[in-house]
Amino acid sequence: MRQLGTLDSQSAANKLRDYLLSQNVESNVDQVENTWEIWIVNEDDLPKAKSEFEAFQQNPDADHFSKGAQLASSLRAEQEKQAVEEIRQRMKIRRQMQPPQLTTVSVTSLLIIGSVIVTMLTELNRIDYGSVSRADFSICEYRNVSPDVISWAPGFREIREGEIWRLFTPVFIHFDPFHLLFNMYWLFLFGAMLEPRLGSWKFLVMVLTIGILSNIGEYYFRIPLLEWRPDPSFGGMSGVNYGLFGYIWVKGSLEPEAGIALPQFTIYLMIGFFFICMTGMIGPIANGAHTFGLLIGCAIAGSGTLIKRGLKP
Repeated sequence: MRQLGTLDSQSAANKLRDYLLSQNVESNVDQVENTWEIWIVNEDDLPKAKSEFEAFQQNPDADHFSKGAQLASSLRAEQEKQAVEEIRQRMKIRRQMQPPQLTTVSVTSLLIIGSVIVTMLTELNRIDYGSVSRADFSICEYRNVSPDVISWAPGFREIREGEIWRLFTPVFIHFDPFHLLFNMYWLFLFGAMLEPRLGSWKFLVMVLTIGILSNIGEYYFRIPLLEWRPDPSFGGMSGVNYGLFGYIWVKGSLEPEAGIALPQFTIYLMIGFFFICMTGMIGPIANGAHTFGLLIGCAIAGSGTLIKRGLKP
């Protein structure tokens, strides 16, 4: 910062400062006793500022000085607007970089606990040390006729008889420790990001909606073959996870000010895994639950944003 000169009037000093701003020269005014010093912020602007200062001393009432001062007020307002936007962006980035946090009792933690308990109980039954089977939590009860064939009553008989929880409880079934740990990791990541922002009740309604619809989709459809082939022997939290992922992905794209977003690497990883599962290279996967969950989560986020924009005056 370099001193340009001094003036005997505060109004004249402010007028020159505003005019210099209209010429893209940033300056400051400091009072020293009965004079006002003009300081140039960027030393590279000093030669240009000196010529303007000399012209101002000769004729401070020239039209171009007055017009420049008027233009400076709009420039200053734009600078303030940009400064506010920069602060908002920094706050948004800070919120996104905060580690996931959950309260001791939360929907996400209860979903994780439920998945662990159900998986342990059904695994004990599988090795003849328990009495709880996967069919107790499946969308409808089934039994094994042979290693590759199962039998069940069509038409959601158990649900029609009052066991409506079966529409959701398949999300708690996991078939091995890796399946459980993998799904719980993503559930914790997405749940810890969304639940504190949405509130537990709203988050619970969204999870129930995604879970039920993705379970029904997986029961009826074989994807990517697009076959109508009902099968109740599925389970896992991945349909819910893809729904939460879809919600965050769309919400972050349409409403960046909401502060909900994922790193690009996570987006690429989730989409890549989605299509890898379609190939069948990693075994039987609930692609129907993935697909329906993803579409439902995207739809919830997209419709919510459109409704919000439509309500704005």
